[in-house]
Amino acid sequence: MASLINDSGLLGLKRPLETESTNAAAPAPAKVAKTTKKAAPKRAANTGLGFCSLNKKDFGDKIKDCFILEKYEIQPMSFNVEMDVAFFRSFFGSAGVAIVPASYDESTPVVVATLTNRTAGAVFGVSKIKNGNRYSTYELDRMVVILYPSTKQAQVFVSI
Repeated sequence: MASLINDSGLLGLKRPLETESTNAAAPAPAKVAKTTKKAAPKRAANTGLGFCSLNKKDFGDKIKDCFILEKYEIQPMSFNVEMDVAFFRSFFGSAGVAIVPASYDESTPVVVATLTNRTAGAVFGVSKIKNGNRYSTYELDRMVVILYPSTKQAQVFVSI
């Protein structure tokens, strides 16, 4: 090791250069980039009870998105979903949901389900039917699901 006298007259040691060192450590191997797992693609709700393009959580999230408060923008109060009659019957066939006509199948042109605040809260969960901030809170007043069985399309309309 080499010596060095600094301005105050004290003797200090200088760190040796890597070229001067005889036992210099080998450079660390280059880090290999970690591979990250890709998220599984979202699957549609396909139970033994029919088909829907959204699962229950995503359906509730779409409802909650209709209540987002924006400063200069009106939020869309409707969205489209793909579903068949079997899923519609199993999902909205609970007590309290008004369905017109009462008996329907794939040949029925239009089926309408009307959900009140309480019924929608029972189906989707209370946290999915309200939103707001510290100044005001908005809750779902009514939700209407219109199913077109021949095309397996549904339109959902919400009102505050």
